[in-house]
Amino acid sequence: MSLADAARPHAPVLGGERQPALDGVRAISILAVLWTHLFPARLGGVALNESLGLFGMALFFILSGYLITGQLLKRPPVSAFVARRLLRVVPAAWICLALVWLVHPVDLETALSYLLFYANLPPQHLTPPVDHFWSLCLEVQFYMLAALLLWMRPRAVWWLFPVLLLATTALRIGHQVTASSVTWFRCDDLLAGACLALLMHSRHWPAVRTRLARRGMVPLLLVTLLSCSFLPHAALNPLSFLRPYVAAAFVGALLAQPAHGLSRQLGRPFFVYVASISYALYIWHLPLAATWLGTGDTAIKYLKRPLLLLALVLVAHVSTFQVEHRFNELAKRVGHGRRQRLKEV
Repeated sequence: MSLADAARPHAPVLGGERQPALDGVRAISILAVLWTHLFPARLGGVALNESLGLFGMALFFILSGYLITGQLLKRPPVSAFVARRLLRVVPAAWICLALVWLVHPVDLETALSYLLFYANLPPQHLTPPVDHFWSLCLEVQFYMLAALLLWMRPRAVWWLFPVLLLATTALRIGHQVTASSVTWFRCDDLLAGACLALLMHSRHWPAVRTRLARRGMVPLLLVTLLSCSFLPHAALNPLSFLRPYVAAAFVGALLAQPAHGLSRQLGRPFFVYVASISYALYIWHLPLAATWLGTGDTAIKYLKRPLLLLALVLVAHVSTFQVEHRFNELAKRVGHGRRQRLKEV
């Protein structure tokens, strides 16, 4: 039996069922990133900001890879898939860039690299206060790969994503890269999430689900945190190469145990709301921190943090429900129209 045959889906798991714990994962990921960029995090004199940020982004990419691959397995029309993904992220990102560049102009080459989402590729054109857009570049690049596979050969995901994941891990080990914003050193988190989706839609999921439940969710969370830790004195953390795998296992354990206390807590209304505005929180937090709200010496800057957070939530709420929501509805209409035309043909 071939790998593709072994992995072929028989009864898609959690097909249209809502998974509340995923809202919590998304919320925790953005809260970790916000804390990383806006507050100091120290333990015993050791700075933890980089580790916390790596943890947040790992969860974000795992979740994104999982959800995108789940959509691929449903084989939607390519045009509907591309429209839905791009309309989800591009308009809000471009609005943010336009407003930032009114205050901090950039050259044409840098602008194009951002607008076309390749600013994270060497030679990088990442510039403050939108240098965090490297993750959006990586995300959109993954969308394009997914769309290409959907157009050419959808079933290739069953072997291509696992192969790319292992290849990326090997590349990171060979170059001793703990973390990076360059696609070929950072796409392993996305690919691990993609492989989690493949596993959950395969015949092997019941057995894996049982093993994940036996391993326990808390140990997996602790190992994930350790894999995101930066060791003192610039020592290389060997667990960092396992980060995509243990983070995906942790998310898989949450999905495998929806009745677990942690899974239920992550589905609470607070996390659901934070998850709903998480994208806007991410794109706007550094631009707003670059305004008067984030200026001053250390004491003044942190006294302003509550005001900055309030402004950020307000901007994110408006961006989500007045901008993103409208374009999401447009994307749904595009997808629905495309499906109707296919049915008529």
